[in-house]
Amino acid sequence: MRVAFPDHAPCDSSTRVALSGEMGFSLAEGSVNGECVAEFFDVPTGKYHVSISGTDVTNADDGNVEVNSVVTESLEVPERHSEAADSIKRAASTSFVSVADLRVPSNAAKKFEEASRFIAKKEWAKAIERLQKGLTLCPKYAPAYNNLGAVYSHQGDNARARAALQTAVALDDHLAPAYVNLGRLSFLENDLPAAESLLTKATSLAPATNADELLLLAYAALSNHHLEQAIYTSAQGHAERMSQHAFLHLVAANAFEQQGKITDSMSQLRLYLREEPIGPRAEKARRVLESFEDQTAAR
Repeated sequence: MRVAFPDHAPCDSSTRVALSGEMGFSLAEGSVNGECVAEFFDVPTGKYHVSISGTDVTNADDGNVEVNSVVTESLEVPERHSEAADSIKRAASTSFVSVADLRVPSNAAKKFEEASRFIAKKEWAKAIERLQKGLTLCPKYAPAYNNLGAVYSHQGDNARARAALQTAVALDDHLAPAYVNLGRLSFLENDLPAAESLLTKATSLAPATNADELLLLAYAALSNHHLEQAIYTSAQGHAERMSQHAFLHLVAANAFEQQGKITDSMSQLRLYLREEPIGPRAEKARRVLESFEDQTAAR
């Protein structure tokens, strides 16, 4: 793929070109060389959207290409901020844990119980105050550090949240909710390899109890091109018949598309539309499904 700039400006090594499939997920990505050409190998036949990122690409236009064989095609492509997985981020529920424990001194337990009541009311500042007082009395109680980290996360204070959660897992390396919360923070910071590792650790310690955890793990695996893991995790959420799990079908559809298994991708899109038939995501999924059906009929 040769990138052409309207002002004939030269390329530099910061310019990266990505090919996205029908579902909008990147299937291949690479940097340009000195001749403004990005090379892609083993790209399946199909239609792709092209996007570019870098320091020199703010004034270009986007476009689409169809790959049938080895080609070099010139295209003016702009920097396009990839859609953040907002739906995934909104779906992520921070994991709180009960702090009831016979080993906790009664005066500390009282503060932790008060914190839980404030958490239920979303009165975060008061919850922090009670948790900190309780931890002063019982400084090695990991669940309270998890809850403190979760509250800081709700306040948008990711630095303090991470510090509290890291303390939690240092005190108890089997505390699954703390790994979920650390994974969520890594996801929000776009560190998807770390997010996948942490969420995998959490599910190895305790089975996921809600669709949010599996959805985050499936999406992180998809983003890291661990396609079989993404498909498996998506199916796991459906096997458990968890509520609010329709989006997992889109994750599986993306993964199958990247594998070139369009028929399987179409099946997942149909299942998704059966469960979530209306809304912006449903309209996009319907358009993609129609495009796949047209491609299949034309073969």
